[in-house]
Parts: sequence; structure tokens; C-alpha cells
Amino acid sequence: MYVPPTAPRDIGGVIDDAIKLYRASFRTCWLIALIASVVSAATLLYVLSRFPEIATMRDPAQLWQLVRAPSVWGWYLALSIASLVLLGAIIACQSALAADSAPLGVGAALAAAFARLPRQLYAILLWLVYGASIALVFIAPLPWVLKFLGLMAWAVFGIYLWGRLQLWIVALFAEPVGTVRAMQISWGLIKGHWWRAATILTVGIIIVLIITMIFSFLGGLVFVVVRLDPMSLIIGNQLIGAAERVFVTSMIPALMVAMYYDFKLRREGGDLAARAKSLQNA
Repeated sequence: MYVPPTAPRDIGGVIDDAIKLYRASFRTCWLIALIASVVSAATLLYVLSRFPEIATMRDPAQLWQLVRAPSVWGWYLALSIASLVLLGAIIACQSALAADSAPLGVGAALAAAFARLPRQLYAILLWLVYGASIALVFIAPLPWVLKFLGLMAWAVFGIYLWGRLQLWIVALFAEPVGTVRAMQISWGLIKGHWWRAATILTVGIIIVLIITMIFSFLGGLVFVVVRLDPMSLIIGNQLIGAAERVFVTSMIPALMVAMYYDFKLRREGGDLAARAKSLQNA
């Protein structure tokens, strides 16, 4: 049973809390991750069955022309939307546990994710607008030095924005708010803790990468022993990837949810301290 912390934790404590949350939510999240793996693998297998030449194609230009076909990117667009829903379902499940609420089942988690899908799509639209602004700098009739400096400034600011807004999706499921308000909540929680948040998330990403490498290494050993044709190799890699995603898909969301509630405790504690100090001064 998961017990939410009652006080802010250090970086190691947040990671430890995320591991506990991951274990407590795995009973529900593994099935959601399995659905994501099946949907992803089925989409790829369908595309391969329609375009078997992808398995042997080596020319990037030809591959790009093939991928640009509406029948291909349409399926990947549908897969991306499905991935958003399933990611949201995992965050909804873990957020309910972190808030010490009644645990959500798979159906309730998916319903919560579908309800918030338009808000997630709106956030993606905002990021696309930001990306378009970078493209405008690139195509503007400016000297290459100014273009380079402009692109660097946009990139640095984009990294800063990513750091301040990285918890917006958790806020979207933890609070009854819209997209912009969720971003404002994330902005306020990470204020003064940018490097702390980036460090915690980086450690989590490294852990996930190590687990992914282990799965890839074990799969590579199997493929060395059993020689496969290109199509079978792609299918085999998809099966290994599907097994891996069952275990790792909910890791980063658990870390982000743990970060969100830790930063919330930290912010609420700071607000209480400021109020107490103002009352003493009064």
C-alpha cells in the first residue's frame, strides 16, 4: 500500500517515493502499458504488411517518401493520440494514489484520460506554435550570424520552458483545471527549483535507459543465436520492445507525480512560513 509523504524529501527521497508509487500502481498500470504496447506493435505490423519494402529499404530519401504517404502517417497520428490517452491513464492512476484517494481501475483511468485529451492536444498545439516561431527565425531574411544567435536563444529558452512546465500534465490530472492553468501551476511549483527538478528527472531517465539497454542486450543475444530475415528481425524487436514497455512505461510518470506532490508540499510549506513571518512582523 502506498503512503504519501507528509513532508518534502531530498532528491533521493523523491526517487525512492517514485519507486514506491511505481510499485503500488503497477497492478493497474502494467495492463495500460500492455495495451499501449499491443497498439504500437499492431500499428507497426499493419504498416509493414502494407509496405513490406520498409524492412529492406536503406535509402533515406525513399524511406521518407514512403513515410510521407497519408496511409502511413495517418496510422502513426492515430497511434500518437492513443499514446496520449494511455499516458494520461497512467498518470491519472498514479496521481490518485499519490493524493491518497481511492485507487482507479483501468476503465476509470482511461475515462479520465479521454476526458482530458482535448486539453493535452491544446498543449501540443501551443508547443507547435513555439516551434513555428523558431522556424520563422530560420527563414527570416537575416544575416546567418543573427539567425544562429536567434536559434540558440530560442533553443535555450525552450529548454528553460520545458523545465518550468514539465509538471503541467500531472497538474492536469491532479487538479480540476484546464491546460493554461495547469501550466501556471507547474510554473509556480518549479519556481526556484529548476535544477532540482531537472536533476530528478535526469536520474529517472538514466534508470529507464539502463533498463532499456538491458532488454536490448538480452534481445541482441537471442538474435545472434537465432538468425532472422529482416522482417522477422523487426517483428522480434517489436516483441522485445513491447515486453520492455510493460515495465518501463509507468516509471517516468511515477517520478513526475512524485515530484509534483513533493514540490507542492515544498511550496505550501514555504507559503505557511511566509504567512507566519508576516504575522510575527505585524
